[in-house]
Amino acid sequence: MESEQVEEELDAERARELIASDGAQTLDLREEDEFADAHIAGAVRAEQDEVEGALESLSQDRPVVVVCADGKRSSEVAADLRERGFQAAVIKGGMKAWSGDSLPTLPRETEEFHGPRRPGPLGA
Repeated sequence: MESEQVEEELDAERARELIASDGAQTLDLREEDEFADAHIAGAVRAEQDEVEGALESLSQDRPVVVVCADGKRSSEVAADLRERGFQAAVIKGGMKAWSGDSLPTLPRETEEFHGPRRPGPLGA
């Protein structure tokens, strides 16, 4: 095992430090509307059954912070990622803890639509 192993469970402040300073990636497992309301900047959203596809956008060279609403679902996904060779950790208490600590999120107003695009002035 490498000495630079990331802890398996992080408090929200430590997770923020990893994301801000160490370039950790964030994988958010919440539903689309929860994600749109508030999420960690740069987070990749994938519901639990879509994680396989999300792996393509994650690098094994950087730690992955897995987050869900309360920290329960993310533990299972983080364990799976570790088995695949990722350094993966969860935020203890999930987004509830992150928001409870008043850590920065992106709100709905700044959310970019990721669904099908329609032709038109805003669809390009």
